[in-house]
Amino acid sequence: MNDTETKLFTLLNSYGDIIKLNWNFNSDAIISNLKKEDWFEGPNNKLGLNLTGSDGKDLGLDSKNKHDVDQTYTQALLNNPELKEFFDKWEKLARCRAAWLNEGSFFRLHRDAWRMNPQMRIFIPLNKTDIHEWTFIYNEERIPFEAGKAYILNTRKQHGSFTMVNGVFHILMSVYLTENNLKAVQSMLPNTKEN
Repeated sequence: MNDTETKLFTLLNSYGDIIKLNWNFNSDAIISNLKKEDWFEGPNNKLGLNLTGSDGKDLGLDSKNKHDVDQTYTQALLNNPELKEFFDKWEKLARCRAAWLNEGSFFRLHRDAWRMNPQMRIFIPLNKTDIHEWTFIYNEERIPFEAGKAYILNTRKQHGSFTMVNGVFHILMSVYLTENNLKAVQSMLPNTKEN
């Protein structure tokens, strides 16, 4: 990271590790559109769908270019106008995906962006966030999320999740940290106003 990116990252982290953004999604409409797409099998009983980057024959989980900047929208994202409206707020997107989790699906505890990548993670749990449906662990604590909201997560800290029911949908965005993207975060922070 260069000096500017380090300053932006420090400012972003000053807001907290988990930041709920002031944005509401129509989860039912988004999920209905996502279900029409061709999904790919991922590890641990998950399905995935690229929203930026490759429209190819797999998710590209091991692809060396999944962190490349300015990845284009896939047809799956273009087919989902409400989701695209939120994506349009950001610049310099790396690989972004939708995840379809079923009973027994999990993300083992891990850390993202352990390299010096100047990226932030936007997490959008679309549905089924009650404790008996899906559980998210962050730094050894269970964190509750509200369905249909967007969150900035500090994924350099340990996190993971597991699913107890079928049909859990999430959006996982990887966004480069730029001045424009930090301004987008600031414009969606709750409990703020200009004086």
